[in-house]
Amino acid sequence: MTSVNNKYNFRTLNYLGSKLRLLDFIEENIASVTPKGCGVCDLFAGSGCVSYKISRLFPITSCDIQGYSKVICYALFSECSISDADIEELLLAFNSDFACTLKSAFKEVIGIEQSAIDNKDVELLTNILEHGSAEVSRLEKNDTPVYKYLSKVNMSLYNNGLDSEKSLISRYYGGVYFSYQQAVDLDILLDAIHKVKDYNKKNVFLAALLSTASDIVDTVGKHFAQPIKARDSKGNIKSSTVYNKAVKDKTIKVLPLYQEWLNRYIALPRSKNSHTAIQSNYLDCLRNLPDNVKTIYADPPYTRDHYSRFYHVLETMTLRDTPEISTVKIHGEKHISNGIYRKDRHQSPFCIRSQAPDAFREMFKIASSTGKNVLLSYSPYDETKKTHPRVVTMQQLTDLAKEYFSSVEIKSAGHFVHNKLNSTEHFLEASNEAEVLIICTNSIANKLND
Repeated sequence: MTSVNNKYNFRTLNYLGSKLRLLDFIEENIASVTPKGCGVCDLFAGSGCVSYKISRLFPITSCDIQGYSKVICYALFSECSISDADIEELLLAFNSDFACTLKSAFKEVIGIEQSAIDNKDVELLTNILEHGSAEVSRLEKNDTPVYKYLSKVNMSLYNNGLDSEKSLISRYYGGVYFSYQQAVDLDILLDAIHKVKDYNKKNVFLAALLSTASDIVDTVGKHFAQPIKARDSKGNIKSSTVYNKAVKDKTIKVLPLYQEWLNRYIALPRSKNSHTAIQSNYLDCLRNLPDNVKTIYADPPYTRDHYSRFYHVLETMTLRDTPEISTVKIHGEKHISNGIYRKDRHQSPFCIRSQAPDAFREMFKIASSTGKNVLLSYSPYDETKKTHPRVVTMQQLTDLAKEYFSSVEIKSAGHFVHNKLNSTEHFLEASNEAEVLIICTNSIANKLND
């Protein structure tokens, strides 16, 4: 029988560095330093799984610079009554004039893509993966087979006044991250959700759509860092990869999966504590936290890979704008980025080697000066596994923390280590530690839950 505790273990997204398997460990250590009745801030909330887990014990302030995180956390926190009638009304969107017009605009490319899957036409599937974005084809002409069909799509959208946010997912990401059919369905749902007036219901509807998009995306790793690399280093098509992924991902029906996700969100237990979710950079959040917040849980990025690159499609779905796409130079010529990234996507100082130490220092400084504890997640770097190197080492982090906190402990998810930081170099970079918490406090009294 599932315990109440485990009911709060909930995956919302396929998330890089997810703490889903460490939730009990994180919760236990947050509880050990946070007085009862006091609040906790999840400073880099991401997919919201940590915020939701500890919401059963403490009032939570969930913070992230990305809008999709705020939407998901609100959906996890908020009590809202979504009836069958509410869902039926939302799904009527599939019979709307807008839906019919959008489907008509993409009908031909939907058929071409499905035919390519049915006939195992990996050359055409590769062409769609590499050049299938209608928006990119509008900006960059090419002589590929799919281009002439996408020109018709763009003309149809323009003639019907749909070359706007209403065709956002279909136009930007159809064929590349999703099948054209999936992208059209996502747009129809997104348009319907946008019209929902009740704030809490709207967040639940949108969160379920973000989770659906995360499950169906046709990429390795189920994130949005880049489309599938359809060719090897010699330019040969990787036929099995292209075809098998298309069959596995692009044939998933959006509507049944969306309804599954919606039911999961609706059925979640919600605590009676008072929670809030904000979209903010970490400094503004830290400077404006209420006095009741006594503990900050921080899980910032540690590599040069900015998280915004992995979830830019979800952010665009949340904002529902028509972003300018970033460009890259290839052999001196400017081209649209392969991942169709937003030009304005967030660049975190924690991912920049020259800026990361000061970012951590400022976080420690503000937290300490306002009497708050910091629990910092860290994954030690193992060179033998060829993982991405960290922009800061654990030794650097603990040295910085010691400048502002009287007690700095390291606890492993596998076993506890009470470290006095006098001879730590070998432990701090040990490869057998998959995940640790750096626990920073200024008073033993902070650990007493009285």
